[in-house]
Amino acid sequence: TTLFRSMSNYYYDGSFDGLLTVIYMAYNDRESEMLRVSAKAEQLILALDDIHVITDFSKARRVEKAICDKLSYNFLNNIRTCFLSNDKNKDTIIIRTVYKVLKQGEEILNSLDEHAFYMNKLIKQVLNERHKYLGLLRFKEMKDGTMFSTIEPKNNVLPILISHFKNRMKKEKFAIYDKGRKTIVYYDSKKAEIFFVESLEIEWSDEEIEYSELWKTFHKSI
Repeated sequence: TTLFRSMSNYYYDGSFDGLLTVIYMAYNDRESEMLRVSAKAEQLILALDDIHVITDFSKARRVEKAICDKLSYNFLNNIRTCFLSNDKNKDTIIIRTVYKVLKQGEEILNSLDEHAFYMNKLIKQVLNERHKYLGLLRFKEMKDGTMFSTIEPKNNVLPILISHFKNRMKKEKFAIYDKGRKTIVYYDSKKAEIFFVESLEIEWSDEEIEYSELWKTFHKSI
C-alpha cells in the first residue's frame, strides 16, 4: 500500500508580519518535508487543503520576541534581509531555516545545510545589490527642492537604502522611486515613509532643466 502525504501549503499576504504569523501558525508542520510557504497572488485559487494565513500582529510580535530571546537580534535582521529577495522560494527557505535554527542553534548557519546555505546566498545577493546602488545612485532636483532618484533593482532594496541617504542628506528632502515595484520613499528632512504609487508626474527645477539641456547639447556635439 502506498501512503500519500498531503502537502502543507501556507499562503499569506506578502508582508513581513504575515510571514512571521505563518512561522507561528505552521509550527506543528515544522518537521514536514512537504511544507511550502508563499505570498498569495490575487488571482490564485486555493486548493481545499491549502491554508490561508491571516496576518496577526500579536502573533508576529511573539515570534520576533522568541527569535531575539532564544537566538539573536542579528538573526532577526538576517531574516528581514532575506525577505527582501525576489527569489520565489524565499518564504519557504526562511521558515525552514528558522525552525532548524530554533532547534539546533545558530551554528547551523555556518554549515552546509541546504536551507541555511540558500538563505545565506539570498542575503548576500540583497546586500550586494544594496552596495551597488549606494555607489551608483544619482539625484536630480525637483521644482520644490526635493532631490529625486529612480532605481530598478532586482531585489527589494529600497527599505535598506533609506538609512544611508538619511545620514548623508540629513537636512535635505529626497525621494527614491522603485520603478518596477511602484514604491517610493519620501524623506522630509525629519522622517522617511514608503508609499505605493500608480504613476508619477515630476516637475523639475529650472536648474535641472537647464543642466539637462546642456548635457544633451554636449552629447550631440560629441
